[in-house]
Amino acid sequence: MTKPIAKSCVVSLAFLIAGCGDSSITKVAPGGIFITELMSVSAASEPQWFELYNSTDASINLQDCEITNSQDQAFTITDSLVMEAQQYAVIANQNPRADFTYQSDLFELPPAGGISLTCNGSLIDKMTYQIGPPTIAATARSWQLIPDTDSNQAQSAEANDKVENWCYTILIEDYMIGDRRFATPGRANSVCESVMPYVSYNDQESVLIEGIDLAATLKVAEAEFARELSTSELPIWAIRDQVVTPEIAAKIAQLYFDNIEMLYTTEPFTIIDWNHAVWHFSWAISNLYRNGDTAVKAALQLAYEDAITRPETLERYNHIAIHHIRNDTVVMGDIHTPAHNRMRQLVVAPGNPAYLQSFAEYEENKRSAFALTTIDIVYRAKIFFEGLL
Repeated sequence: MTKPIAKSCVVSLAFLIAGCGDSSITKVAPGGIFITELMSVSAASEPQWFELYNSTDASINLQDCEITNSQDQAFTITDSLVMEAQQYAVIANQNPRADFTYQSDLFELPPAGGISLTCNGSLIDKMTYQIGPPTIAATARSWQLIPDTDSNQAQSAEANDKVENWCYTILIEDYMIGDRRFATPGRANSVCESVMPYVSYNDQESVLIEGIDLAATLKVAEAEFARELSTSELPIWAIRDQVVTPEIAAKIAQLYFDNIEMLYTTEPFTIIDWNHAVWHFSWAISNLYRNGDTAVKAALQLAYEDAITRPETLERYNHIAIHHIRNDTVVMGDIHTPAHNRMRQLVVAPGNPAYLQSFAEYEENKRSAFALTTIDIVYRAKIFFEGLL
């Protein structure tokens, strides 16, 4: 049996109610309220929820309205349930939180499905969804209607009918500035995850680098590790999806054991710190192991067994690290454009103009300690002044 979050109003059918207003109430018209965000089934301990938005300039009472999902699970709101003008309501099926408005155990949100809201015999809003690969949709990451960016992308009941107007919330909460988060229940939607044109899933062929010189790239990795930076693991991360020999795998395993503990003591560089470094190195070992043949797996076995335990040592990025290191889906590619650009500065592939042509070219063009310090200072200054605006 549920208990009300707030005592200002009551709704039957095991609903928890909070934030009911006392201003004048109007009946809802089609499109006046629409669905803007949802969290489908992701883990047994995580609540499923969806978000409604009142786009009108008046308070609207959802009394007697019915909410139905694609499994024909439905509940009717039989008492007063007021949504204030241009405000949100969040309905969850378990574990109420401060940013959840209501709870009902009478619905589920599977990975694919739909939700409809009907009031006074009229369909107010209906949307369908198809959640993507669970590895990328971390357990705390929602599926959202694209935030307003210009007049062509205004949120509306019509916009949420189109799959191209939906996206994942940004993936890594700890990277974010301001209001960007994994999910924004009860608040305006955050920026979308980038299109990630360099990402593939369980498709090694699509991310192989033409002409790669793995031996020379490992020299780059050794040089980066010698600098003891929070970015030192990136050359190994950059080649985590390549086809390697058992000899190369053995060298990578040795680099892992020689340097994984060192990464915990490195100083942050812009948004990258030891947490980021540890899980990216562990992710690299996991991908190399899972993509490798029997001999490669043997060379990486001990490193892999250690790497899959590293998420539990992190202070940040725990969810995303677990999903990328231990999930059955192998996430490959450079993930986003900044990573792609940086990887091209760390991987040696003679004859491939997109990458380094030699180890000597890396040495000639690597960032100096002064350049790294300057980049970090400029980044932190930018964040500081943005926070004052």
